[in-house]
Amino acid sequence: MTALVKESGASLNSVEYELTGGYDKSKTDDAVKLAFSDLTAQIGLPTGEKKTILDGISGSAHTGQVMAVMGPTGCGKTTFLSALGNRLDPSISMAGSSQISWGGQPWSAALKRCVGFIEQDDVTFPELTVRQALMFAARLRLAGSKEEREERVEQLISEMKLEKCSDVLIGGGLVHGISGGQRKRVCIATELISKPRFLLCDEPTSGLDSETALVIIGVLQGLTMDAGMCIICSIHQPSSQVYSQFDSLCFLDDGRCVYFGKAGGTAIDYFEKLTNMKCPSQYNPPDWFMEQAVNNKLEGVKIQVPKTDDFHDGALDIQDKGFAVSFYEQTLVIFERSWVKTKVTKLNTPFYLQQISIGVIMGILFVGLGDDESDIFSRVSFAFNYLMGALYLPIMEVLFLFLQDSLTLRKDLLAKAHHPLPYYVAKILSVTPVLAILLVLMTVSTYTLGFYKFGSVQQFLAILAAQFVVGNVFASLGICIGAYVKNPEFLMSVTMIWLVWLFAFSGFFVPIDSIMPPLRWMVVINPASYGFALFFQIILKLGPDVPDFKCAEQSNYEVCDQAGSNGLITPGPLFS
Repeated sequence: MTALVKESGASLNSVEYELTGGYDKSKTDDAVKLAFSDLTAQIGLPTGEKKTILDGISGSAHTGQVMAVMGPTGCGKTTFLSALGNRLDPSISMAGSSQISWGGQPWSAALKRCVGFIEQDDVTFPELTVRQALMFAARLRLAGSKEEREERVEQLISEMKLEKCSDVLIGGGLVHGISGGQRKRVCIATELISKPRFLLCDEPTSGLDSETALVIIGVLQGLTMDAGMCIICSIHQPSSQVYSQFDSLCFLDDGRCVYFGKAGGTAIDYFEKLTNMKCPSQYNPPDWFMEQAVNNKLEGVKIQVPKTDDFHDGALDIQDKGFAVSFYEQTLVIFERSWVKTKVTKLNTPFYLQQISIGVIMGILFVGLGDDESDIFSRVSFAFNYLMGALYLPIMEVLFLFLQDSLTLRKDLLAKAHHPLPYYVAKILSVTPVLAILLVLMTVSTYTLGFYKFGSVQQFLAILAAQFVVGNVFASLGICIGAYVKNPEFLMSVTMIWLVWLFAFSGFFVPIDSIMPPLRWMVVINPASYGFALFFQIILKLGPDVPDFKCAEQSNYEVCDQAGSNGLITPGPLFS
């Protein structure tokens, strides 16, 4: 193709230069291409103005090649890849003249499983082993038998050279696991599960040493040969060895395409002619390219690749078959994956000790509750303690449930691995056993300490059932808030205000009759008030051994001072 290079306001660099786009037809028989024309993107600024972050980029990439996207920091590499993968942030708007053709196809949901996207940050499941993560991905993204999925996983483990760490936790953050290079290869393998035709990699070598980076680019180059894939990688400043692995180069500067063509000597000749400078023999070519951009030697230069007649040509034939597996199987796989993660992060010795300790601390204040008048308030306080346990602990257990999974959920949804509803159902099901264990440990500890005198199996089972019902109600409300509020700090602020309201208008601190009439409706709509009333009824009025309370010598209850009193107090309803 013929491209015209211009520098605004000058004619010195108005030269024609012959570029091929880096496509070598001898390398592959399947010329399914990813073509893009006049990609222009803008983002709004706080001042109300708009900033152009992609300025009319055109070109194409083909199966059987690896194309590098280079440029200084902030030049638009990530935005360019996001535009190609239909993953732009909503704050970024594309111009109406921008066009992209995926093998002759316009973008549709059917292409989601044909276009893999490797994000700059590793988005994985730290609590899973390499084999587990790939197997769960295969069960969601691949139709077929168990044996076929296992074969695909083992094939990818071999291709990505992950055999030595296949049964090691991926890790990340506070979880010790595999190395950064291995984790990056796991991310690549996950995207390759569904055998995409196009793979977009956002700085796959970021943070890696030169040798590991060379291994990863070598793996990608091998995929173009073996699987006939079209791979586009943004890369900041590759070593000379890594650079030699690329077939073509797209160099960006401040959103403009400065060069689009073959990598290697062709690119060196172009930049030497453009800048009237010679690349020193001891220099790494990408370093020299970057030096010219940083020193403003490429300012105003913009290459224009004309749109060809075969822009929409392509051999890609994709039919939208929906999701790879059924709703039921999606739910089952996500539940199993969540449960494996839960066993690693939750069901451990610290978790059990925490719940038992909380139960003991809550119960030790009420050891050996009796049947005197003074024990009435203690029992009411005990009922409120049970409410706090069934309210606060489940909420805090699930509050960050979706925030913790937000990146992996977004990745799965964009890859069309599953529908959002099976994810929600599976997460609720996976957290339910944890809540049950939490509430059982707390209830056993507190009830044993408080009711060894007047307790009964009937009352214990009723408290346990009430804990489970009330706990699940507030866990569901906590999940709703956690799913709606995306900012962690704001989420905690909202939750604290909500908890204070729940407790303040529960009916424990101030009886409903003592609250100002205009505010009594807040008790009526407060779910905590109904939970408190339920525990009140169970603890003070349920069970064969629940006593009538003995009046004190100077009683606070009128029934004790009435004529013919039998000296006993029978509690009435909490709300009348």
